[in-house]
Amino acid sequence: MLENEIKKTLAADEIKLPEIVKLLLDLKMEFNLNETNTDDILRTLRLDNDQAVKERDYLYKRLIEYTNKCNNCMLCTLETHTQKVPGEGALNSPLVLIGEGPGFDEDKEGRPFVGKAGKLLTTILDKLNVSREKVYITNVIKCRPPQNRTPLQKEIKACSHILELELSIIKPKVIIALGAVPFNYFKPGSSIMKERGQWINVRDYWIMPTFHPAYILRQGGKALTQVKWLVWSDFNKALEKAKELCPEYNYADP
Repeated sequence: MLENEIKKTLAADEIKLPEIVKLLLDLKMEFNLNETNTDDILRTLRLDNDQAVKERDYLYKRLIEYTNKCNNCMLCTLETHTQKVPGEGALNSPLVLIGEGPGFDEDKEGRPFVGKAGKLLTTILDKLNVSREKVYITNVIKCRPPQNRTPLQKEIKACSHILELELSIIKPKVIIALGAVPFNYFKPGSSIMKERGQWINVRDYWIMPTFHPAYILRQGGKALTQVKWLVWSDFNKALEKAKELCPEYNYADP
């Protein structure tokens, strides 16, 4: 029961509720839910009705608030950062796409994957008959690093509480790790070049590592054609697995 989880937490030396428990407790009170444990409350979010839509909208607004409050590392104080970039999409999606971090366009608009790489990602999803709005798209870190450099390990660690909160709410079946940073987040010390396209199962997530769309855009000639087909294959495998594990979910716009 949710109340028992709270009591167990309060019995610890440090009296601090996990953010997911606080959010779900607030959700329970906001909508006067009868469910008494976290799994049952999260299950209501996946229903296909107006009430579930309102609950997801409420939680998404709270996620944005939570993200915007974060000042755990120095990235949010640098000139290259103008605003945080929360994830976006469906909080009931069985499929989550995770990139590295926001770039110039993402920082400017406050949305993930809206630059050239983002447009390519949208094209891939469109060809799969998947609406961006019906999956969840986010990044490991939510602030743009200087010159779009690779996030430092200490920055990833400082920002991880936001990604973990997103995943705790969504509980996806399948994750597409777009590039080395999200892949190494789940499997430290791994190589995207060697292990791309190979399933890993971590923390009950089926994770498909593939190349970041920005990597595709840096290719040319035969390499471009080859990389496009590899990524296309990876996306197809990920979508097929997500549909197998959650066959009732509709990825296309109604």
